[in-house]
Amino acid sequence: MPTSNAGRTEHVAIIGGGLAGLTAAVYLARSGKRVTLLEKASSLGGRAQTRSEGGFHLNLGPHALYVAGAGSAVLRELGISFHGGRPNVSGGHAVYGGRTHALPGGFVSLLSTGLLGLGEKLELARVLSSVGKWKAADWHERSVAEWLAATARKERVRALLGALVRLTTYVNDEERLSAGVAIQQLQLALAKNVYYLDGGWQTLVDGLAKEATDAGVVIRESAKAARLASGERVTGVEMEDGEIVRAEAVVVATAPDIAAAIVGAWSPKLAAFAVGATPVRAACLDLTLERLPEPRSTFALGVDAPLYFSVHSAVGKLAPSGKALIHVAKYLKTSTRGNEGWNEGSSDVRAELEALADLVQPGWRDFVVEARYLPKMTVAEALPTATGRGATSRPSARSTDLAGLYLAGDWVGEEGWLADASFASAREAARACIADLALAGGRRAAA
Repeated sequence: MPTSNAGRTEHVAIIGGGLAGLTAAVYLARSGKRVTLLEKASSLGGRAQTRSEGGFHLNLGPHALYVAGAGSAVLRELGISFHGGRPNVSGGHAVYGGRTHALPGGFVSLLSTGLLGLGEKLELARVLSSVGKWKAADWHERSVAEWLAATARKERVRALLGALVRLTTYVNDEERLSAGVAIQQLQLALAKNVYYLDGGWQTLVDGLAKEATDAGVVIRESAKAARLASGERVTGVEMEDGEIVRAEAVVVATAPDIAAAIVGAWSPKLAAFAVGATPVRAACLDLTLERLPEPRSTFALGVDAPLYFSVHSAVGKLAPSGKALIHVAKYLKTSTRGNEGWNEGSSDVRAELEALADLVQPGWRDFVVEARYLPKMTVAEALPTATGRGATSRPSARSTDLAGLYLAGDWVGEEGWLADASFASAREAARACIADLALAGGRRAAA
């Protein structure tokens, strides 16, 4: 496996070894480009890492891959193998007022749930049957709160639809979240559902890393980039230790604040975006159990509180036979920049998550193998707001500020949300880079 690029000039240097950076690396290397990938951490994957121990495969909080999303399409295009199951919310719980009700996930549960009255059931059925007809593009500049007000008259129906928006976007901010993004996510979920991946998301990281190295990518871990090396265009990357990695082009696949620091004054637009970006975060309680006290009780969604509970091992191969892996989460407030609203008292939030587990799986504490609490897990780097025109105002993959500079990540490009945006922007950045390098090569040959 290539481990060094000493003495050569790369076609492309990639900063960041998460899903976006690895995906861009595969596309570029398969096109014949010499590529070095620089990852500041000691391991690849970022938030997609999975810890495997004792037969359990523990993601960093609840992860799901949209069956019909850009991520699945990119992975299949690259030949990255993945397997998983699709969760069925029928039989799940809707939590309202501290009590559980049947979650309306189908015709039978809609008729039988005690959560809604007859008029509310009829309105919910009408709304869900029409979601596929909504044009997301018409709603990018309007908020989820506005969409809910225009869609449903009854308060409890709006509350349930708001819970479905949180479930599909991970965002707890109806006043600011672009309804266009929310509609797209609801349509993806209702059309084809999601996968809980067998073996966890590390299978994607490992698959991408193998394809990258097989194609000749030099992967350097514990390699921290400090800034771009550039003149009239990008000439490489200056590392924290002063080393220069020479390259004709650079793909920056990091968080926006880190990207802005690396790019510096070459991109005032990127700096402005990074300052205004609001991270989306969740508090997560990840549990592994010797067994489930209530085997049939595998899913719950908070209606009047931003809570989530799912036994992921009931769907994906994530635990030894007979044992269980559970993710419990609270979608944190994003009402202020920097997400100060998450800190409602970390111990109080953990108590909320444990209380939800008590409600859905009473007696779970007697079977705990491990309980891991993540009080402030970053879900996405930049909230797509209605005032910011949703995903349409995110930075493009091809930077217009400096020739040879490209961006990738869940905050880049107009396509997708969450991991889908990471995959889609990586593909876009790689294609733009390949086209630009070919054009530059043609000009040199002509000269």
